[in-house]
Amino acid sequence: MRLFKYIILLAIITLTALVYVHQQVELVKLSYEIDCKEKKLKELLDRKGILRYNISNLESPSRLEKVLLDRKVSVSYPKKGQVIRLARNPSYIPSGSLRVSGLGERAGIFKLFDFLGGGPEAQAREK
Repeated sequence: MRLFKYIILLAIITLTALVYVHQQVELVKLSYEIDCKEKKLKELLDRKGILRYNISNLESPSRLEKVLLDRKVSVSYPKKGQVIRLARNPSYIPSGSLRVSGLGERAGIFKLFDFLGGGPEAQAREK
């Protein structure tokens, strides 16, 4: 009977040790995945910065002027008959086509739950 208790105690200790080791191995795997994803994020952010710089460089007026001069393209102001002005007429756009149907009516229902979320933190800032 004493040997049986010893074997059960040894099995419980072994099982507990295996669970602990499994958790530690998973923890190390997750930390490696996080490191890889952080490196990938840093590379993508660096690439984004480089691409933004390239876009701003390509769109700069001085570069455009230089390219046009190099290609010997003559640029002049348009003549009076070449410019067509279009008037902005907001009544031309149907008002119902740009609205999401029923959104205004449903917003009132959701306002009941504003006390749960704290409104100002959830609002986006315009730039």
